Amino acid sequence: MTVVLVLLLIVAVGVLVGYVSYVQAKKRREAFAAFAAQQGFGYGPANHALADQWPGSPFRTGDNRRVRNVLSGLYQGRQIVAFDYTYQTHSSNGKGGRRTTTHKFGVVVMRLPGALPRLEVTHEGIFGGAVANALGFADLQFESEQFNRAFRVEADDARFGHAVIHPQMMEMLLGRGEIGWRIEGDSLIGWDPGAHTPVEVMNRLQLLQYVVDHVPPYVWRDYAGVDPR
Repeated sequence: MTVVLVLLLIVAVGVLVGYVSYVQAKKRREAFAAFAAQQGFGYGPANHALADQWPGSPFRTGDNRRVRNVLSGLYQGRQIVAFDYTYQTHSSNGKGGRRTTTHKFGVVVMRLPGALPRLEVTHEGIFGGAVANALGFADLQFESEQFNRAFRVEADDARFGHAVIHPQMMEMLLGRGEIGWRIEGDSLIGWDPGAHTPVEVMNRLQLLQYVVDHVPPYVWRDYAGVDPR
């Protein structure tokens, strides 16, 4: 009898957790659909093909990759897409058990006027750049030690990296560089762990727009062969 009651309790808890998750997901879909209508964006509940569209963080790792609550359209005249992104990783406890962890990210992507070399700007890890550099993961260094301590900058072309991360860009990122971002071809990708809100989506798009607008004109001409004006 006790075993039956325990099993029933486990089933009841599972059903409750599933129902709460369903209700939360439904409310999130409704909130983003309403936000999209307000901003003039398109909305789609899912588009899992986007999970394989870009290389690098936070993509191309784990399994069961999912893209949900997709916003798309124009922001300040530039094509954008924003979405919830999740993937799963698995680990063993050494006793035959298997634990699954779901990793969640808020992603925003802005189309660039032309393709540029790869450049990634992220926050320094908990151990700082010294340990990462000692392990061979060297990043670009700049004249601002405050910026060097706060951010890691990795670039396929060091000259390009220094041209984009100029003093005005460093000042902006120190003030509000709340997400990691990467130039990948003709895409500017921003991401951050956890689920973003509609307000955060707009703030992050504003940040990406600032980055695009403050890439010097000669960089567009020399590396992309375009005049963004």
